[in-house]
Amino acid sequence: MNRIITYAINQNDGLVVSRVGDEMAWPILQYEEMRPENNFQTSYKLEKIPVLSVGCEYRALRFTRKIPVKLKNKHREFWGFSLLKD
Repeated sequence: MNRIITYAINQNDGLVVSRVGDEMAWPILQYEEMRPENNFQTSYKLEKIPVLSVGCEYRALRFTRKIPVKLKNKHREFWGFSLLKD
């Protein structure tokens, strides 16, 4: 079976998500990484979630191909795809 990756921007928060089949890679904020030493810089980790669990948030996703290669490669690595050249 051919696996296809699609990218979307969550219009509520601007984060990039991706979809492969019936699963999505969703960025989850890592609260424990936010410390005074790093000026509370945000850090995200991609986690797989079923598409059906996204619920009404799915309407806020704008699917697009216009995603920076650096972000695409983070998602491609997460899914086990080969990386794109810059």
